[in-house]
Amino acid sequence: MRLAVRAAALVFVAAVPAGASPSPAGEVELALPASGVAGAWLVAGPFRAAKPALDVPPAGIADDRALVATKDALLGGTRRWSVVTGGAKQDPGHDGSRWIDLKSSLEDASGTELVAYASARFHVERAGRYLLLLGVDDGIRVSVDGKVVLSRDASRPLRDDDDVVSLDLAAGDHDVLLKLHQRDGAWGFRAKLVDETLAPARGSWVTLPGTSADDARALAASMSWLVVERTFTGGRYEPAVVVRYPEGAPRGVPLKVAIKADGPTPFTIDAGEVAVGPPGVRDLRVTLPPLAPAASARTIESTVAGRVVSSTLLARPETERALLRAERALARTDAAAPWLHPGSLDSVTYLARRLGKLVARGDGDGEAQLEEAKDLDQLAASLEAGRDPYEGRTGPSRRALVTPFDGAASDFGIYVPPGFRRDAGKKWPLVVALHGLNSYPMSLMRALFGLDDDKREAAWKDRHPVPLPPVDAFVLSPNAHGNTMYREIGEDDVMFLLRWLTALYPIDEDRITITGPSMGGIGAASIPFHYPGVFAAAEPLCGYHSYLIRPEIVSRSRRPWEQALLEERSNVFWAENGEHLPLYIAHGTRDLPEANSGVLIERYEKLGFSVKHEHPDVGHNVWGPTWGELKGMRWLLEKKRDPHPAHVRLRTLRSRYDTSAWVKIDALARELAWGDVDARVASRTRVTVTSSGVTGLTLARDAKLVDPGPVTVTIDGTMLRFDDGEPLALHREERTWVKGSLARDGKKGGHVTGPFRDVFHEPLLFVYAADDEAIANEKIARSFAERPGIPTGYTVLSDAEFLARGEPLANERALFLVGRNNRVLASLGALPIRVESGAVTVGTQRFTGRALGAAFVYPNPQRPDRYVAVVAGADVTGTLRALSLPDLLPDWVVWDEAIAPARGQLLLGGVPTRSAGLFGNDWSLP
Repeated sequence: MRLAVRAAALVFVAAVPAGASPSPAGEVELALPASGVAGAWLVAGPFRAAKPALDVPPAGIADDRALVATKDALLGGTRRWSVVTGGAKQDPGHDGSRWIDLKSSLEDASGTELVAYASARFHVERAGRYLLLLGVDDGIRVSVDGKVVLSRDASRPLRDDDDVVSLDLAAGDHDVLLKLHQRDGAWGFRAKLVDETLAPARGSWVTLPGTSADDARALAASMSWLVVERTFTGGRYEPAVVVRYPEGAPRGVPLKVAIKADGPTPFTIDAGEVAVGPPGVRDLRVTLPPLAPAASARTIESTVAGRVVSSTLLARPETERALLRAERALARTDAAAPWLHPGSLDSVTYLARRLGKLVARGDGDGEAQLEEAKDLDQLAASLEAGRDPYEGRTGPSRRALVTPFDGAASDFGIYVPPGFRRDAGKKWPLVVALHGLNSYPMSLMRALFGLDDDKREAAWKDRHPVPLPPVDAFVLSPNAHGNTMYREIGEDDVMFLLRWLTALYPIDEDRITITGPSMGGIGAASIPFHYPGVFAAAEPLCGYHSYLIRPEIVSRSRRPWEQALLEERSNVFWAENGEHLPLYIAHGTRDLPEANSGVLIERYEKLGFSVKHEHPDVGHNVWGPTWGELKGMRWLLEKKRDPHPAHVRLRTLRSRYDTSAWVKIDALARELAWGDVDARVASRTRVTVTSSGVTGLTLARDAKLVDPGPVTVTIDGTMLRFDDGEPLALHREERTWVKGSLARDGKKGGHVTGPFRDVFHEPLLFVYAADDEAIANEKIARSFAERPGIPTGYTVLSDAEFLARGEPLANERALFLVGRNNRVLASLGALPIRVESGAVTVGTQRFTGRALGAAFVYPNPQRPDRYVAVVAGADVTGTLRALSLPDLLPDWVVWDEAIAPARGQLLLGGVPTRSAGLFGNDWSLP
């Protein structure tokens, strides 16, 4: 929001001496919230940027580091300084604050290569070290008291705390001037002032010189945020009004709150004022009288600093009855009841909570909510009657299952064929359907059945199911934790649900197929390549199958481990595992580059594998023509796998993916380096194998292929004879193969191999150090546990809570430990990398520097078959710089302030690290 400054001659003083006299009466003095966000600034611009944009003043400004002239002299009368706050249309950040939206607030700010100025005077009560945390779209230069303290010009999106400026400030006032450079797209910034532990800077505020008391009153109204909590419990609403100032509030302005409600039991509440004072602006939470369900909507009218906000409590009697019934039925149902199928209670619990959340947030889609309420009511009725609520149900439905990875319910869609009966004595095929980016299970379900509506948003389609044509097959559409790209927890979620479904229903395991569009198309190839022999066919539509052809990758330098990780994420490098996996690929001719799918088509054709491909004259949406009239479904249902292939090819660079049919790789010569096996049953008594990059191998005795008696295995020219019943286990010693399993104690292998992000394949527990830097430690722990677009339910707790709960160090879950003083970390024993105050030690190397920190993954010394992942800074700025780590990481990395440009990137590229690499196969430092 932009407010024109009313002062006739607004003067900016570049350097106000510390301890200067207070602001003139009536000027805006903004008390900061607990997050330290300064949500109102004086802004001028835009101007056409000179080159270089941050170093050369634009035309009309003699010296943009000082800005000591009046606004008229400075701007030639063509622009005005204005008070600008967060835009009302933006989505709030995690702390509820909005970024200062220059694009919307400034006139003529829709062009490119522009600069603008933002200024504010920060007051600190006591001398000390403070941190200025900045998120900015594109370039920024920061001057404090006339001295440049940061200059970074790069094309980048707005991210919280992207730049961390450490400031040693005297008590008193300090002028902060931002020069902001826009290249294109959005344009904005967010700024916070906190102490060196990230705690609120007690007694600090921000002055906007030249403003008036009217400006302060206007900000008091406009910067307030009001939330009506609509909790529904026990058959009645328990509402509360929460008044917040997440971007600060003007001091000296009454922030009075009054609330009234209409309806059969009206009330009026004088709630007092929002507290403004040390340590900052605090939330005011007003619990309202319980409201019984009403036949019509009720209005709650809240007045905050003169601003009136009306909130509606919609009348949803069917929803209220269903929630109450489900609440009682769930409380009375024994989870161990023999008539309950695995996962049924998880589903009803999830659907009740989902519907409750819709009510709480004032969901306005009455039609969809009514149908969900009816469904929940029927499920609750079944529980009351002592029947499994899903037994006998056919057609599509939304379900959920608590998974071990985060201990939370993972939702999915399931289609049960209309003719299904448990006593039918037959097995059914199964199609696994993966949604695309920002899509959902039930919207994907209708698209697979040829009933997509490209005029509707995915979220709407997910809540508005349509009758589906009958198909004699089961369909599973996982949510897979949202936008995971079907990697890590997303991939594991798919396989977990697949195991659950095949155990619960009579599925023909030779007729399991997989498909998906876009992101789902990537997963529809990667998952069967990682688990060859599970799927009979795959139908990846408009997927991206090689990172190495992407323009942003081709031009960037790559470390060896980055190259390996790019190959790991590129389906085309796994194609050898698809010998028995027919593919049907569709990619639109206007979806450029076509090579995103073309690389996999070409690789399959070169290998001589089965691939059907189509290229309709469309853009990205090829699922319409491919899935229309059940064409894609029919192709999948025709396929059947060979469960006993005489020839097996297995290619992997991860021990995690070690099996295909009767071939299992027990050990790779080196983790994150490709191992290949080509094995053939030449006769019922003879097997031939060629390999590379593999040091341990086991061949299962498939009774359909080999006799139980003596078997000869010839591997890489070495002939080995195995006696009757002897396991076909062999390993490499020096340059030859010998019989017997390879000893793996203390070696990389199985599910503990690194690199760093491999930890997200495992059940995880996040523990942060509750020391003087607890705020930073928790922030980093949550940044890894709560990744954008990937809903998870990981437990995040302090080391004090961990110890108080009596959690074992030899935990069933991998431990993700944050903070150098983490007491859990200290209890584990010696690790090869140590972070202490001011330094990081890797083996015998000791590193010092600004914003220093380290991250690494290692076997838990107390439980070597589980990971421990560690992220720690040598100081609080080093801890915060963990936010800048790119997506692809090796086993360990040590950084300093130079890591900043890597934030949000896939690769480090040219960004330097202090140390980084992979541990040896024995977990030693190279």
